[in-house]
Amino acid sequence: MAAGTRYPVVLTPEQVEFLEDLCRSRRCAVREQRNARILLMRHEQDPVRTVAAVLGCSTATIASVCRKFSLGGWATCRREAAHGRHSQYTPRDREEACGWVQTSPQSLDLPLTRWSLAGVQACWRLHRASPPPARSTFDDWFKAARLPWWQIHSACPPRDPAFAPKGSTVCGAYCEAPPQWGEFCYDQKPQIQALSRDVPNSFCAPGRPGYQEHDYHRHGVVEIHTFYEVRTGLCQWAARNNHRQETIAELLLEWLYPRPERQFLLIMDNLAANHAPAVQAALNQLNKLVLVLRIPTHSSWLNQVERVFADLQYQLLDHASAMSVADLTQQIANWFDWRNRTAQPYHWTLGSDSVMFATGY
Repeated sequence: MAAGTRYPVVLTPEQVEFLEDLCRSRRCAVREQRNARILLMRHEQDPVRTVAAVLGCSTATIASVCRKFSLGGWATCRREAAHGRHSQYTPRDREEACGWVQTSPQSLDLPLTRWSLAGVQACWRLHRASPPPARSTFDDWFKAARLPWWQIHSACPPRDPAFAPKGSTVCGAYCEAPPQWGEFCYDQKPQIQALSRDVPNSFCAPGRPGYQEHDYHRHGVVEIHTFYEVRTGLCQWAARNNHRQETIAELLLEWLYPRPERQFLLIMDNLAANHAPAVQAALNQLNKLVLVLRIPTHSSWLNQVERVFADLQYQLLDHASAMSVADLTQQIANWFDWRNRTAQPYHWTLGSDSVMFATGY
């Protein structure tokens, strides 16, 4: 121990080994490694000025490290004192700000429907006399409280009080229908726009994705009616300019009349035109048994033809360019021809005994 040392550093062999391991560690903080080297060099009675020159720190820093180690050991030495001024905001301020973003902005007299950090600052100015914290401060508070204040997820859960019996019946038809019954799904895809692009789409290149400009010209709309055979995956379709009950009745009669089956299961959604008197009259003209199954409200995913529409949208319509309704209709016709050449039924696994229907979703 050097003469005149106010805070001598005397280490046990275990402490020396521990501090040497810290100095060799690649995961240890730089400040902790510096403090460990100070203690090791002072333990070896190296002069303070020599330690300062080797480690590039001040003598006051060395004295502070040695003092903390003498008073509380390594645990006190590695603990860093708080820097900067004390926070002027209390835990109550943080709780109140976190409560704001968990309610509607309009309930707090803001003309907004969703929150932003600027909106939280505006709410602070409206309800507090003091200046608001920085946006980053609010962000830190919300992250600490695990509040995803910027997210609003949209959903359309089924609210049909008869969801369980309707859904169970439809899924039972998919999985358990007698083989002598014809099984079909019907739906419409309305308002498909014929759009021509000002600049042709470009496709991907190495390191660059495809490119589509937003500008386009409208050339009218078309509606398609699709008749899907569940067991084979084949589709029949027709392009019309409306989905009135007379149009639906005419198409169903055209598609069902040539079928050899005498009994049918026809799955449709709850559109009023699908179940209008003209449609019922057309089904009665068949002189066949047609059992119409309605899917529950807000449960269009139970209609398998919606999967066909999803493929059509993704594979063709999202990036289609058509100079007229006739051009778009021809492209849709080509797509259905291509699809029917390799059509396969969907592998439907949700049965009528699913726990979803037992619990009412």
